[in-house]
Amino acid sequence: MASFLLLFLSSCPLVAMAAMDTCYDDEGRSSRCMPKFENAAFNRTIMASNTCGSPPEDYCMQTGSTRFCHTCDLSDPERHHNATFLTDFHNGDEPTWWQSQSMFYGVQHPNSINLTLHLGKAFEITYVRLKFYTSRPESFAIYKRSEEDGPWQPYQFYSGSCAKTHARGARFLRPGDDTKPSCNSAKFSDISPLTGGNVAFSTLEGRPSAYNFDQSPVLQDWVTATDLLISLDRLNTFGDEFFKDAKVLRSYFYAISDFTVGGRCKCNGHSSECVAGDTGKLECVCEHNTAGVDCQLCAPFHQDRPWARATSDSANECVKCNCSGHADACVFDAEQYRSTGSGGRCVGCRDHTAGPHCETCQQNFYRHSPLEPCTNCSCNAMGSVSLQCDTLGVCVCREHVRGLKCDVCEPGFHSLSPVGCRGCQCDVRGSVEVCSADNGRCHCKTNAEGHNCDRCRPGTYNLQEEDPEGCQPCFCFGHSLVCSSSNQHTPINITSNFLDDAEGWTGRFSDGQDSALLWKEGEVYLLPYSDHDLGYYSAPAKFLGSRLLSYGQTLWIRFLSEIPGLLPQSVTVVMEGSGMLLSAQLSPQTDRLAQGHSTAVFSLR
Repeated sequence: MASFLLLFLSSCPLVAMAAMDTCYDDEGRSSRCMPKFENAAFNRTIMASNTCGSPPEDYCMQTGSTRFCHTCDLSDPERHHNATFLTDFHNGDEPTWWQSQSMFYGVQHPNSINLTLHLGKAFEITYVRLKFYTSRPESFAIYKRSEEDGPWQPYQFYSGSCAKTHARGARFLRPGDDTKPSCNSAKFSDISPLTGGNVAFSTLEGRPSAYNFDQSPVLQDWVTATDLLISLDRLNTFGDEFFKDAKVLRSYFYAISDFTVGGRCKCNGHSSECVAGDTGKLECVCEHNTAGVDCQLCAPFHQDRPWARATSDSANECVKCNCSGHADACVFDAEQYRSTGSGGRCVGCRDHTAGPHCETCQQNFYRHSPLEPCTNCSCNAMGSVSLQCDTLGVCVCREHVRGLKCDVCEPGFHSLSPVGCRGCQCDVRGSVEVCSADNGRCHCKTNAEGHNCDRCRPGTYNLQEEDPEGCQPCFCFGHSLVCSSSNQHTPINITSNFLDDAEGWTGRFSDGQDSALLWKEGEVYLLPYSDHDLGYYSAPAKFLGSRLLSYGQTLWIRFLSEIPGLLPQSVTVVMEGSGMLLSAQLSPQTDRLAQGHSTAVFSLR
C-alpha cells in the first residue's frame, strides 16, 4: 500500500506541497500554515446500509474456477465483517474487510448499498482510495457533502456503462467544468482482478483550475467535505447468475478491505493543527486573528478588513478594529470598507463617543480635541435652536436668548420658554434698569409700583421719567394723604437764555448792594468790585413768587467759557421764602466742549 500512495501523491499538486507547521516565519511575520496531511478516515466509524451476517449466511469466494465457501456471522467476532474493518489498521498478511450480503439476498442493481463516512469536521480532500477484497463493482459512485446536513453532491462516477447507469459521457473536463463530476469507464470497472482491486480518486486530477487553486474559491469548495458516501450500484459478474444457482449467487457480493481518505483538516491556511474542542469535536487552533471551527471568520474585534483565506503570497490575517479605546466590539461594514479601506465599524461606543471608530462625540456632546473626553453640551432645550453645540461648548441661541448654554434672557427680556424670551413691559417713567429675567417683574423707583412700575404709590402722584423717585409726594397741607395727577395743567418751562438782554437778572454783592449785569451777545457778566468780593446772580420776577407747581422739578444752570479755567468749580444756590432760607452747594454734572466753548452744567432738584 505504501508504494501505491507514493506514486499517487506525486501526481497531485495540492498534496505535493510541503506542509507548513508554523503560522509565522522566522521574523514573526504571518504566513500560510496548514495542519498535517493524514488519512482522515482512519479509525472513524462508517455507516453501512447493508452488512452480511444477520442472519448468518454462507458466501463463496471466486478465485478463477474454484469457489471457497465460508460463513458470515455478525454475532461471531471470528466471522463478522462489519464496517469497522474499513478504516482499521491492518497489514496485507492478515486482511480484514467489510462485506455486504450476497446476490442471493437481492444485492444487485437496481438496489444500491451505501457506505457513509462522517469526518467530524470539514477536510480538504486530496484523494479517496478504495481497496476491494473482491472484484471491483461494475458501477459505483462517490458523493460528498461540503457541510454537515447539507445536500449530497456527486464527486465521481465509475462504471463500465457510464451513459446507461449514470447518464454520463466522456470523463474529460473542459475549462469551467471544475465542479462537474466525471464518469470513469476504464479499468476501475473491470472484473479483473478478482481480489485486491484498487480504486483511487484524486479530487484535483484533470480539473482545469487545479494549478490556480489559491485563486479558485469554486475549487476550494470542491475539495471540501465533511462527509463521504460510497454508493455501490452494480456488481461485476461472469453472467452465470442467470441460472439462479444458489452457490453462484452467494459468490457475488461487495467487500472492501480498506477505505482511505487523504487530506488535511480544513483551516483555510490559518492554523497548523486540529484538536478536539470543548464539545469533543474537531476544530482548528486558529492563528492570524481568525476564529471559527475552520478559521473561517475573523476573531472578535478584528473586523477591519474582510476575512480571506491565506495564500502562498499573503497570510491575509484579520486586522484589529480601531475604536479609539472606546469600544470592545465591532462588525465588518462592506460599504465602509469600499469607501475608506477600513471596514471595522465599532459597536457600543463608550464615554459618549460615536462614529465608525468612536472618533467623534455622540449627538449633543462636544470636546475640544480628540484627547479630551466628550462633554454634554447641556444646551437649554427652550433657549437653544439645537441641542448640539460647537467644539467650544457654545450653543446656538434663539432670538433674545444668551449665555453659553442659551439659558439666560437678554437684558430687557424675560421668561425663557420654547419660543424664546419675551420683552420687558416696564414703564420707563417708574422703573429703573430692566425687568427680572425670570418673571419679567420690573424694578420700580421709590414712589412707583406695579408689575410694570406703571403707577404711583399711594400718597404720591405725577409719574415722570425724569423724576428719580418716579412720583412726587402729595402736598395737601396736611388735609389729605391721597392725591392724583391732574390733566387740567400743562407743564411750562421758565427759561433765561440771555439771547436779547439780561432778562431782568441783577447782581448782588456781600454788602447787600445790587448791581446791574453786563450783557453782550447772549452772555451776561457780573463784575465784582474787588477780588475778594462774592457776587450772586439774582433771579428776576418770573422765577420768584409762589412756585408750588414746580414741586419736584429741576433747576438747570449752565456756564460757557472759551477758557475752561474760567468755569466755576462749584455754585451756591440760595432760595428764600415763607420765612425760610435754603442754600445748596452744587458741583458740575458735566464738563464738555460744545461749539468751541467749554461748558459746566449744574442742576438742583
